[in-house]
Amino acid sequence: MTGWLWLPARWLREVVEIQEGKMTVIEGRITETPKATPNPPNPSGQCPICRWNLKHKYNYENVLLLSQFIRPHEGMLPQNVTGLCLEEHWRIEECVKMAHRAGLLPDHRPRLPEGSLSKNKPKFNRYLTRWAPSSVKPIYKKGHRWDKVGMVVGSPLLKDNVCYSRRPLKLMH
Repeated sequence: MTGWLWLPARWLREVVEIQEGKMTVIEGRITETPKATPNPPNPSGQCPICRWNLKHKYNYENVLLLSQFIRPHEGMLPQNVTGLCLEEHWRIEECVKMAHRAGLLPDHRPRLPEGSLSKNKPKFNRYLTRWAPSSVKPIYKKGHRWDKVGMVVGSPLLKDNVCYSRRPLKLMH
């Protein structure tokens, strides 16, 4: 029988340590049956994020979570592939954009052909903004500290996120 189930890299291995006198043998044995997969706390949820109760609990810094929804060389995976509901798909998409702008995710672009040189990119300060750094005007003094006109920071899609710090989430800086 052939197929992806029978590839050796896909089998589960169990590490076994055997002591024989002064010699210790560590070997990996292939297990027959895989261990039970964990059950989600909310199995009736309509998307993986809702099933695992992660709604409003992630932001642009959770790169491990966000990298599951990114194609290797392009942008995000489509909604029908990820299985996310529309609301969570928009939030994940916004978090991926913010993580790219903050420099937390690598550029998922194909490499340049051999012999061609890339342009030197100017280094800018990276802020958590809704817009690309090249499209934003510089911040000039917008008033005294107690009467300042705030600059919009973050995304309105993420305003309902859980805040674990003592200070409330500020969307205006």
